[in-house]
Amino acid sequence: MKFNKVLSLMIVGAALCIGGVSVYANVNAIQGEDIELNNLQSDDIEPNAQQSDAIENIGVRSQNLVISDVKISQSNGTYERVWSQPKGWKYYRFYVKNTTGTKVNVQIQQNGYNQNYNLSANASNVWTQSAAVAGDHKIVVSTSDGRKFTGDVSVRIADAPF
Repeated sequence: MKFNKVLSLMIVGAALCIGGVSVYANVNAIQGEDIELNNLQSDDIEPNAQQSDAIENIGVRSQNLVISDVKISQSNGTYERVWSQPKGWKYYRFYVKNTTGTKVNVQIQQNGYNQNYNLSANASNVWTQSAAVAGDHKIVVSTSDGRKFTGDVSVRIADAPF
């Protein structure tokens, strides 16, 4: 019995040693690649000013939460909120959580055009729009039978795809 334990420990030790050599070899390979990259000419690398401009442009992809209402309780069964979609910002995403015991209709109104979505009782969903026009938009959530709407609603706008 002791012989089997000793043999098992020797096999595990040998496997760890082989694995350690393998890892050490990979580290050396990576360092070799780094050395090759250090031999690039200065013309191959963008100047720092251009690199920082590129990083700042990433910040243009902003996402703003314009509506965030939780634990809504509308006695007349209809919830309405308006947000302003900035020019050039083509994207918005809206989330509705319906904790009412009946289905609700979610309507987005923009420039005389209405989009309707249905949401089952005690359910939630997220919808995304990718061709929004600038200007005021309205989200209207109403219950199917006029009872009190309860739940959460949020709208997030963006200048780039979600």
